[in-house]
Amino acid sequence: MSKDIKYKIINKILLSKFKNHEIEKHYLALVYGHPSSNSKKLEAYLFKDNKKSMVYISDTPKKGYSKIITSYTILEKRKDNTSVLDVEIETGKTHQIRAHLSYSGYPIIGDGKYGINDVNKKFKANHQYLTSYKIKFNFKTNSGILDYLDKKEFLISFEDYYKLM
Repeated sequence: MSKDIKYKIINKILLSKFKNHEIEKHYLALVYGHPSSNSKKLEAYLFKDNKKSMVYISDTPKKGYSKIITSYTILEKRKDNTSVLDVEIETGKTHQIRAHLSYSGYPIIGDGKYGINDVNKKFKANHQYLTSYKIKFNFKTNSGILDYLDKKEFLISFEDYYKLM
């Protein structure tokens, strides 16, 4: 089997698995503030403005808006009024995590688009502190050449994350 065909098959399988929520992807985010709940499932509606390369969040459904679901768990509350969150999205929309957390009052440190510039300057942050750090494969259906990944989990350590900061 040629590499091109193999990559097309893998891509098709992965897209299907993401769509069917058989792959769990977690992100680490350093946010400004301490959320009141240790873990929370946020639900809202997102509109993508392609001309401005921005998204907008609403609590109520509106024409052109898509429902979004973002969940977080606090991993660490820091003395500098920041928190490290484990974030998971059920709906994968452009800028979803960045915009939804900011809208909820917890902007990601270093986010120049949805964050707070004064906060970013305070922390001397020149990039956003958001990274994918864990992926889990929980296949419910046949995965073909990717069956070997079923029930496997891959993650970077906190130490590696802090090196990025």
